[in-house]
Amino acid sequence: MVWADQDALAVLATATVTGGDEPDRHRGASFYADPVAWLVADAVGAVFDAAGQSGKGTGTDVGVLAVSEYGTSHTMREVTAMRDRGRVSPLRFAGANPGSVAGLACIVHGLRGPSLMLSMPPPAARPTVALLARAWLTGGVCRRVVVSEHERGPAGHTVRTVVLTSAEARC
Repeated sequence: MVWADQDALAVLATATVTGGDEPDRHRGASFYADPVAWLVADAVGAVFDAAGQSGKGTGTDVGVLAVSEYGTSHTMREVTAMRDRGRVSPLRFAGANPGSVAGLACIVHGLRGPSLMLSMPPPAARPTVALLARAWLTGGVCRRVVVSEHERGPAGHTVRTVVLTSAEARC
């Protein structure tokens, strides 16, 4: 993911988190978000730690952009099994929504700025992400934008996250 000196964006910090298809059981039974959404939330926390900043309570100062082409097999199996029993739990259904990949990070870290989930391969999304981040930052919509890219590989799931600001604000 290359952002510095591109489209008037400056990188404040980066973080990478990896995981598998199965959910982390310590999360609690009442939050049925896809494990990828939890990985993104963890990556957002890690990038704020790397930047020496807290995401908590930042309100509308931080925008969130997430990009993923894939969900996890776990979530697909769970929803399919519920469908086969004749009823899909509203909580499970909401947690399987692609928008939860960006939304859960907002909930966990108290972020209330603009947010968007792009369901496409991260390399193809980068021009759109750069355009949105630049517009949000230069338009005064927010002061920082967190971008998380999810990819699935043979070893599992990887989320790369970056905190962007405008190049002018960095000076």
